[in-house]
Amino acid sequence: MPHRTSNIEVAEGFVPPRLTDHVPLQSQDTFWSKFYILSMCSLFATSFVIWLETEVTKSISLTDSIYTVVGGSVSILVLDTLLAIIISIVWFVLLKSCVRPALYLLVISIPFALLSLTMYPLIMSYRDSWGGNTTQDKAMRWTSLIPALMGVFWIWFAVRSRNALGRAIGIVQLACKILGENPSLIVLSMGTLVSFIAFTWVWFGMFARVFLKGKVVVGTSGITTWILDQNSWVLAAWYILMYLWSWGVFSGVQRVATSETVSQWYFHRHVQPQPSSMAVVSASLSQSGTTFSGTICFASFLALLIRLPILLLPRRAMAIVQTFFSSIIPGPIFAITNPLTLSYAAMTVQSLVPSSRGIASLRFIDLGRHSSYENSWTAYRLSKMLLSSARALTALALGFGAWVHAAQEVNGGSLYGYIVGLMGGAIGWVVLGATEGNLSMIVDSAFVAFAIDQVGNHGGHCREADIQFGGFE
Repeated sequence: MPHRTSNIEVAEGFVPPRLTDHVPLQSQDTFWSKFYILSMCSLFATSFVIWLETEVTKSISLTDSIYTVVGGSVSILVLDTLLAIIISIVWFVLLKSCVRPALYLLVISIPFALLSLTMYPLIMSYRDSWGGNTTQDKAMRWTSLIPALMGVFWIWFAVRSRNALGRAIGIVQLACKILGENPSLIVLSMGTLVSFIAFTWVWFGMFARVFLKGKVVVGTSGITTWILDQNSWVLAAWYILMYLWSWGVFSGVQRVATSETVSQWYFHRHVQPQPSSMAVVSASLSQSGTTFSGTICFASFLALLIRLPILLLPRRAMAIVQTFFSSIIPGPIFAITNPLTLSYAAMTVQSLVPSSRGIASLRFIDLGRHSSYENSWTAYRLSKMLLSSARALTALALGFGAWVHAAQEVNGGSLYGYIVGLMGGAIGWVVLGATEGNLSMIVDSAFVAFAIDQVGNHGGHCREADIQFGGFE
């Protein structure tokens, strides 16, 4: 019977156990799954109390508030969801039928698409009822520079990594091959998508209700203004954090199930009798919800807690945060929040902290600033960028479109249109994850399996992975 490791580093010749062998596994990081469940119960209980305390009156419906702009933007958000689903299906068909031409076309067309996304909000910011003089209009003009900067970065990275483009496309082709031989992963991806979209719309309703905690004030000129309670912003921040954490949990369940399925394919696809694709995915999904539920919640919580300050805090404050977490979390701080670590934990059946130290010791995976195997790392990163590019373009396009619509059409032009823009972008990002996210997780899992396979210079379980990831002939 295949053995499993309980050490930080995988032993030479280690092979993950077959999922269908029913090896008893100990649950990992159980505290964090209980903590997440308790937090979600608190979220729904708070929403129920807010629902009892608030009501929608006629005076509220006539004001420009976050509640009214979200309620008035339901149609555009539904349209964004449908468009994202259509784009997701088209992108998936292209990757399945003609992956190499589609990716080459993508590399060339992305700078032009990003230029269009720069011009659209820039032009529309001058066409609202306030003549382009509001703070939101100015924010829209500054935000329109983001796609332009992304286009410059894309050109720079594509030129710098041009020698690895062939291997990067080969990695995507390998991921498509694994997905073709494990079609139940598509069912898993679609199930994750439908579940999270349902959760998202429930969350939208609860989130909008938070902004009913306040009062209507009539000014001297007769204009009504909605004044929020001070604690509404704190509650809104908590709701957003719980939404992001929940997305991490949903994504983590899919990642663990995908990693175990890819591990089964990578190491045991020639072993007979061969279980069906649905049996493998069902077994991996069962372990995601039991053995690894705590690890998933812990990993997504840490990723949110550590990465969010990077975007919000100044550099000196961020250094203090990093020092604090380094003192309480034994292990590389960036390794422990890297998605590859969760894939490694699923394959080696370890908790998160030992996995972060174990994956950092693998030859072909270097989570520090300078990789010892730069060619392999460059090809891997380029393949990830190729897959995520369509997802990012869709999120930006839907986000800017929803923002412009809400800022100019809802309530005669709402000053809270950016809230709708963020929601539209989130919908595009999540929905495209059904295709790009699925293939991206397969790429991650195959890369980790390849790195494990190379321990002790053995390898040989997958010739395609040796060629594309390792550059071996």
